This record gives sequence, C-alpha cells and structure tokens, in this order.
Amino acid sequence: MSMKRLSSIAMAATMSALCAFGLLTACGRGGTKPEEPPIEQPPIEQPPAEGQITDGAIQTDRASLDFAFEEIYPKGELKDGEHGFSEASDVTGGRFFVNGNYYDKISSVKSRQDVKLELFGGEGVRLANLSAGYAFTLPVSELSADYSIAKYRTTYTFGDTVLDVSMNAGNPYTAESNGWYTYVSEWLFKYFGADLLETLGISFLREPDFEFTKSSPNGNLAIREGYDVYRYDLLIEDNAEIERPYYHIAAIRETDTVKEHVLFVMKSSSDMSSVMDCIVDSYVRLSPKGITRNYFDAGEMIENPDWSEQTKRYYEKFISQDRVDWGAFSISMPGYRDEYLPDDNNYKYVLGLSRGYRQRLEEVWDYKFEIYPTYTALQYAGERVRFPVYMAEELAGGDGFNGKPVLQFTYQFTANNNLMGSTPMFDIMRGKFDEQFRELARDIKNYGKPVLFRLNNEMNSDWVSYCGLITLCDPDIYSITWRRLYSIFGEEGVDNAIWIWNPTAESCPYSGWGEDLCYFPGSEYVQLLGGTYYELNNYSAAEAPKSCKSFQSMYTWLYDKNSAFKKWAVILSEFGCGSGGNASGELGRNRDVQKKWVEEMFAAFNAEEKADYIKQIKGAVWFNGNDYADEAAGMISNRYRIMGNPDHTGILGREDYSDMVPLYEVFKAGLAQNK
Repeated sequence: MSMKRLSSIAMAATMSALCAFGLLTACGRGGTKPEEPPIEQPPIEQPPAEGQITDGAIQTDRASLDFAFEEIYPKGELKDGEHGFSEASDVTGGRFFVNGNYYDKISSVKSRQDVKLELFGGEGVRLANLSAGYAFTLPVSELSADYSIAKYRTTYTFGDTVLDVSMNAGNPYTAESNGWYTYVSEWLFKYFGADLLETLGISFLREPDFEFTKSSPNGNLAIREGYDVYRYDLLIEDNAEIERPYYHIAAIRETDTVKEHVLFVMKSSSDMSSVMDCIVDSYVRLSPKGITRNYFDAGEMIENPDWSEQTKRYYEKFISQDRVDWGAFSISMPGYRDEYLPDDNNYKYVLGLSRGYRQRLEEVWDYKFEIYPTYTALQYAGERVRFPVYMAEELAGGDGFNGKPVLQFTYQFTANNNLMGSTPMFDIMRGKFDEQFRELARDIKNYGKPVLFRLNNEMNSDWVSYCGLITLCDPDIYSITWRRLYSIFGEEGVDNAIWIWNPTAESCPYSGWGEDLCYFPGSEYVQLLGGTYYELNNYSAAEAPKSCKSFQSMYTWLYDKNSAFKKWAVILSEFGCGSGGNASGELGRNRDVQKKWVEEMFAAFNAEEKADYIKQIKGAVWFNGNDYADEAAGMISNRYRIMGNPDHTGILGREDYSDMVPLYEVFKAGLAQNK
C-alpha cells in the first residue's frame, strides 16, 4: 500500500483550461501515518564527575581509552582487526561526546545519556554511536563530526568528503510478508534505476553487485557474514559547478531484519570507493545504549540586512503582532508568458476567476485577507514559468499597511507539478537554471512590495520533485540548491523577499535521514518558519468524532517537534481540515466534525490567555482545494475545499459545496475577533 497522497493538479475551470493555463496547486498533504504523541527528550544526566568539557581535542587518557574500547562492549564488539583495531593498545587517542559536549575522560555510560566515541589509531578512526547502536571504521587520520541532529543523522567531514550516517527504524510494513521489499522499493532506492539515473546525467562508477526484486529483495549477502548490503557508487556527470559529484551510498541491515537499517551517504570531489569499502567491511550493529538526541538550536531569527525599509517594516510588524494575518488559497496565478498579459483573454479569465474566489470568501467570512497565496513551478509543460508580475499587482500588491493582501509566493523546483519520476535538482546544481533564476529575482525585485517567498515546501516527503528520495537520499542537495537561489537573489539586489522554510509536519519516508532538520539550509538563509499539518478527516462517520485530531493536539505536537525554533515566528502557509472525501465514503460525511475542528481552532486563536504554540503563529492560509483520486470522475480523496468555482463552470463548478454554509459562519465568528 502507499502512504502518500497525490496532489491535485487541476484548479482551473476545466482540464483543458488547466493545460492551457498551467494553474498549479499545492503538493500532497503529507503521509497518513497515525499520529504519535510528542516524544519528550529526557532530562540530560550529568557526565562522569571527573570529566571536563573540552574543545574537541583528541584525548590520550589511557584509562578512558581502555574503558571505551573494551569495557562498554566487553565481548569485543568494537574490535576491527582488519583495520588495525585488535586490542585497546591499538587506540592511541579518542574523543568522547556525551550529551552535547566533548569530555576529556569517560568511565561510565548511563542509560539516559547520548554517547559517541571517536577512537584514533590502527589504520584510521573507529567510530561508535552508542545510542543509535552501530560502529564502523574510517581510514583517515583526521575528521570532524557534527552531532547537532544526531537523533536523525550524524555528519562526518574529512578533507573535502562529507559522510552522513543515519540509523533508520521506521519501516511501517513489518507485519507484511514481504515488508522489507515494500519499504525499500517505496522509500529507499525507488529512484536508483539505471534508466532514470541516465536521464538525470548520473553514471555508475561500478555496477551494483545485487539484483533487487520482489522475489529476491536482498542486497549482497557475501560481503559481510550476517549482513545484507545494498551499495551504489555513482558520478554526477557535467559537474563543473558541483563541489562533490562522487556519491557512494550503502544501506546495511542485519540479514532478515525488517525493521532497521543504517544508511551511509558519502559525497566527495573524487572517487572514494575504497573508503566505502572500509566502511562496509568494518560496520557492526551494536546493542544500543542510551538515548539519541538532537542539539540543534536555530537561535534568533536573522533579518536580511539588504531588505528595503518597506520590507523590514512589514517583517517587524508581522513577527511582533499578537494577532494572525489570514489568507485562503483557491487557485494559482499563472506565470506570465505572451498569453498571460493583461489584454489577453486567458489572463482576463483567470483574473476574474481568482477575484471571484477571493471576493466570495471575503464576503461569507466578512473578512479582508491580509495574505494572498499562489504557487509557481520552475517549468510547466516544458516551458519556463515566470513570476506573475501583472496579476500579483492586481490580486495582492500589499505591503502590510496599504489595505491590500501581501503576496505569499510558493516557488517549487518541479517541471511536472511534482509528479514523481524526474527532478530538475541536479541541473539546478549544474547552473542550468541560473538565467531563469536571475529573471525570477529581477521580476520579484521589480514587483516592489514585500513577498513571503516560500521555496520548495514539504521537502521532507515522498511526493515532491525536490525530496531526498529522488536526490540520491541526500537532503543536502535541497540545501545546496536553496542557497544557490538565495545567492542569486542577493546578486540581483532583491530586497523584498522574506524566505519561508516550510516542512510538512510528519516526515515521509519514515527515516532519520528524511526528517525535516536534515533539509534546513541554515538560519542565515531563512526568515520565517512555515507550518503545515493537515487533518484529512476521512474516517467513517462513526469513527470521526473520536478519531479526528484537534487543531490543538496537532499544532501543540508540531510546536514540540519544532523545539529548535521556539524563538521564531511561524506562518501556517497552508493547512486545513477535511470534511470527508467520496473516495472513502459519503462525500462530506464529517462536515460537523470539521466544523468543530475550526471552532476549536478559533477558540485557541482568540483565547484571552494564549498558549505558547498559538503565540508563535503570526499568519495562516486555509487550503481551499482538494486532493483527487480521479478528478475527471469527481472522486475526491481529501476534501478541504469549502467553496467551489464562483462562476459555476468546469469540474469545480459542478461540485456542490452548499453543505459548507454553516462552516462559513464559524469562520465569520472566529475572524470577527481577529479584526
């Protein structure tokens, strides 16, 4: 089965109009994994009393080295005789990381600590992640380690090589007879086929030494006794602009283990196959000791020093306000081409349709929107898509003070509306879209008003063209392309873009390397945190009242998950609660539960004493759209839309939303207290 949900790609009046207009909607709404309660990180126990915090210098205390190598795992689990680690005396130095700091000594490991060992000697460094439960050897004499998001992945850097390591135990298919095959084919190596890699300009340094099929889902069983190894050694061709084009990727599991595997993703400027040989040969699964933790803190929000006074004024107003700016997404503005200039009939039609949605929603909610959202892709139907300069001015044009809505512009690195099977990400790294990016930058600058610029939302998923699944299981490619565009904006003098980083709440695939923080490009490249968490509400009518998660429970959970961003302002750049799609039962069967969800949402927003998670939210955009199982047939999987086509044409004009009228009154009452 699939846990992803397909995006709706038709928001125009008819499918033919969609093809003509290139009207993009949001991508999928996230996975359907049952909600789990927030996982609180346990209180950090103090390290051994005799230890002193160090700056990460290699330590030579003999008792600590002996303890680390021989006593934590007394059956010799850390030995690696093939690479010079046969006994404790082979270890000549070490670094001992405990709960966020390096210490000069170690003499015990406690059950609620997070301990990492870097043991130098032999022919390299023996690395042991005790809380995650693995060890391996790197044939290098120096390295640096980044444990800031070690709950998800650990990063080691040596020379110009970067190695990311993650222990993954999120396979939801363990009860299936062939659950390992399902997981790997869906959420690990789905996009490593030779034909696709060739299309992306990626070649094999050596052919894989295993054949992965449903009847034979194993990797290479002959490399290490007791282990199953899946390995790819690849080269991104045409790589003059790519700092590290050589990729060596290996997933290793204990033979016949369905739940857990470790993933190594190594990239470099040269062929490092021999290093991956050493990693694979020396890897051992350990009995985990302690608790994995993250230590990353995004700190304070950082204003872009190059902003215009107008943009700075709006940003400071937005992040400091004690109310919420609202918007609703119904239809995207098409990026202008020859047929999308103000005198063209296509332009006039889309403009009229867009105004109709906005005016009708503002009328029934009795509220003037402060935010106007739209989506634009890198390409559509093989053509580049430009910033909607003219329509943005007519439908948005706000600066936070002139009574018009501020534009929220979502820009997605996709050439096919996020229909998976291809990605432009490698060509972006190659610089092939730089000219288009410069054009985009100049258009946004010329627009002249503040823009809430949301780049590549919901990246920690399996349904967008820029997710890690289709970029060699390497979220760093997302960050690399983000920073490339950010730099181009700077070079072109863009002084009105406020960048929003917007993961989806529940990461999918369920893995450490695919979690949201692995995609964070850095606080200096982001000015707002975006939040997206949908309640599908597709339960049976009998189950919905007790199964539907409340706004409070969902966004309290997300607030806790985003603990690294407690000092940041949040915009719910798209969100909603469904009323029940007809792909899973009677259409709109849960409208009363949806209504209660919205009532409770406004009760939280308008409370006299607001909860901390509410205080952080400064903007919210309701997603007035659907996800379709079969749009032409009117089969709706997730029904978030609360108002159809105002001119009653096309597919959306035929859909009936009269059952949503009571919900309009809930929005009207709730928003009345926000004015």
